[in-house]
Amino acid sequence: MQAIDRSSSAHLRVKTRLRYELKYLLRREQYQAVAEELTQYMVPDPNGDALGGYRIASVYFDTPDLRSFWDKLDGHRERRKIRVRAYGNQPIGPDTPVYLEVKHRVDQLMGKRRIQLPYAQAMDFDRLDQAYQATADPSERALLGEICWLYYTLQLHPTCVVTYHRRAFQGNEYYPDLRITFDTDLKGRTHDLSLLSTGHAQNHYFLPPDFCIMEVKVNHNVPYWLAQLLSRHRCTFQRISKYCLALQQSRRIAGRRRMLIYPGSDGASP
Repeated sequence: MQAIDRSSSAHLRVKTRLRYELKYLLRREQYQAVAEELTQYMVPDPNGDALGGYRIASVYFDTPDLRSFWDKLDGHRERRKIRVRAYGNQPIGPDTPVYLEVKHRVDQLMGKRRIQLPYAQAMDFDRLDQAYQATADPSERALLGEICWLYYTLQLHPTCVVTYHRRAFQGNEYYPDLRITFDTDLKGRTHDLSLLSTGHAQNHYFLPPDFCIMEVKVNHNVPYWLAQLLSRHRCTFQRISKYCLALQQSRRIAGRRRMLIYPGSDGASP
């Protein structure tokens, strides 16, 4: 699959600055049943394949003492994460367009701001002043200024890579703010923290292959039909972080408390 233009259908989704983001951990059979029923109400993301599918690879940044990781586990009401994200299966080189993002969460409300940059520049925060000078957009300048401040103040550095396949649905004219995604083949690594296509990095499942993370994103209220659908398929809300799930397998976290015990497990990390 070629690189995905994430801006091509942005006008179809009406977003507020902060939206609800609800996450669910599903078995494969639940995922397949829910996705099949959703086709009656929603349409596949046109940026993906015929089913709305595409690959995602992200590099997450954290402090030397893993502040983002522990803030999540400690249940801090307000949190921010910085990541570099690439879409699609195309090889990634220094000039490949990617997104430098700040994800801001307040309880169940989530906001995401981002700017598209060449991969090499997005990964090198010391070079962000070049991007700052190159844009006249006030929101992009504010975002780059915030990232630089966080980088120098918190001593941020690459900590974890997370990859997965996403199947996305978006709302129609009746539910323009609704978006539902299903993430499978969930893998990560805490070594070789680069997305450059060298072929040497090895990812490991942080959830077993028969699990899926579903995310429901909406500005205000979940439609009644969707609430009924989730109840009918016994979808249970869970506070899940892919970053934390991937990172908790590292030696720095091993032996300390876990963030998730998934159904059917013995309490060990997957």
